[in-house]
Amino acid sequence: MAETFDYVVIGAGPGGYSSAIRGAQLGLKTAVIERENAGGICLNWGCIPTKALLTSAHLLHKINAGKLGITIEGKAVANLGEIIDRSRNVANRLQTGVKSLFKKYGVTLIEGNARLTGAGLEMDGAGKKNNLNYKHLCIATGARARALPQLPFSDKVWQYRDALSKKNLPKKLIVVGGGAIGLEFADFYQCLGSEVILIEMAPHILPNDDIKVATALKKALEQRGMIIHEAAQIVSVKEDGSGIALQLKTAEGKEQQLSADIMLVAIGVQPNTEDLGAREMGLTDERGFIKIDANCRTTKENIYAIGDVTPGKLLAHRAAHQGIFVAEYIAGKKPHAPGEIPGCIYTSPQVATIGMTEKQLTEQKREFAIGEFPWLASGMALAAGEQNGFSRVFTDKKTGEILGAQIVGEHAAELIGQVSLAMGSELIADDFLHAVMPHPTLSETVFQTFAVIEKACVDF
Repeated sequence: MAETFDYVVIGAGPGGYSSAIRGAQLGLKTAVIERENAGGICLNWGCIPTKALLTSAHLLHKINAGKLGITIEGKAVANLGEIIDRSRNVANRLQTGVKSLFKKYGVTLIEGNARLTGAGLEMDGAGKKNNLNYKHLCIATGARARALPQLPFSDKVWQYRDALSKKNLPKKLIVVGGGAIGLEFADFYQCLGSEVILIEMAPHILPNDDIKVATALKKALEQRGMIIHEAAQIVSVKEDGSGIALQLKTAEGKEQQLSADIMLVAIGVQPNTEDLGAREMGLTDERGFIKIDANCRTTKENIYAIGDVTPGKLLAHRAAHQGIFVAEYIAGKKPHAPGEIPGCIYTSPQVATIGMTEKQLTEQKREFAIGEFPWLASGMALAAGEQNGFSRVFTDKKTGEILGAQIVGEHAAELIGQVSLAMGSELIADDFLHAVMPHPTLSETVFQTFAVIEKACVDF
């Protein structure tokens, strides 16, 4: 007889494991099904290991840049093999931690593949097939890298998993895609010494952000030697024994021949739904993503979906908050829906954004105020050698409601949390002036943006 659970989660990534653990904490008999590794893509092949790589790369860059008065006899050299091994060790340690949390809270981990049927779940794991029943189900199967239509992934055409595990440094690397993944890997390999060419087909890198933000990051990367083509079109690309040959049509309409040892493709993702039975049950849209309502519920009343398998921002923290929301909703609580989702890019400098952009506000003909504080006026930024950054916020002109924020510079991903907390707490611009930020810190730059709006800034 098939075992029945109150709550079953398919996928043990940040959204899935968070939801399963929260469900168990609330007294639900909970199981989580995972076909690969606990922690999902983010923990094993995305967010965490990439940040371990970038930490090493940025330290090397700072040492060799010699801007802080530190000189090393000779030149600091990266050991790519050791950097990769360290990154994998970090991921493995966290994967073990997730499994320990399952045991701690009584979550049943089932390793294998799951497929939706009309009556329940069909399981296939360890060479055995069995069925599982559920009262409530959450799909958190995530997404995977999308290949170029004309060229599949191979030894010379990488996806992010390859970039996280290969131990030979490419002499020359072409990166296709100017979003977060493409930019972070381009930054990593450029810091380690690869000649990097980045191609973005949209008018500018970071196509979902304001041009001011994209331009600031582009300038910083180009100053370090990266070549960036925006509004470019790939006419043809082929792989041969020596590497990659690519014909590019530039923004000016000129055709250019490019070659490299390796090409990294980061043009987006496709949802993991094809073998799930979700399409047959009418849960997916035309792209394969699962359609959900404001409560993360699908077209089936007792089936939910969260994270990268659903339309929206494909970010781990969005998935985690959705997962917790679903578990609490099922358990009969009245959870708050996740608020504005910040987006962070861990290049050097970092980019962090939240809420609406200046372009969106202008297109909506919204009356808004801009508060912008250049880091040239920050004592801490100058002391840290990070004076090229900036912090800016947008507020409603009449009410002072915080509508969005953008930060470019060191630790921007940490700083955006202040604005996220304020927006989630429905604070207004004036409320920031009641708080005392420690001095000297980069957190003062966020405070000062609101002071600019309120015409109370004394440092700029």
